[in-house]
Amino acid sequence: MTLDSVPYIGQYSKHTPDLFVATGFNKWGMTSSMVAAQILCDLVLEKKNDFAEVFSPSRSILKPQVFVNLGETLKTFVTPTVPRCPHLGCALKWNKQEHSWDCPCHGSRFEKDGKLIDNPAMEDANV
Repeated sequence: MTLDSVPYIGQYSKHTPDLFVATGFNKWGMTSSMVAAQILCDLVLEKKNDFAEVFSPSRSILKPQVFVNLGETLKTFVTPTVPRCPHLGCALKWNKQEHSWDCPCHGSRFEKDGKLIDNPAMEDANV
């Protein structure tokens, strides 16, 4: 998996102009392989491809939203609250609509009494 969950397709690096890569498809191998084939063919033939930059292995993931997400994650770690998610320790938030404890970091969900509803946590929360 890539840092931004988008596959790497294209020239491996600027220092290796004849080396190409197509990886990070996760569960989307069949679909992404067709995209990869088109992008790599165009790169080898030195044709412009509108999607090559999106999938480029040398793209930057440093976008404003990354810093917003980082700030939100750090805030949940320093929030003095119980309960906490047993997955990585993020502060759980009470969801009034669903009547559940929800983890804002990775999406785990727990019943009112802390019983696990949804992963990635593997055990119940202490509430």
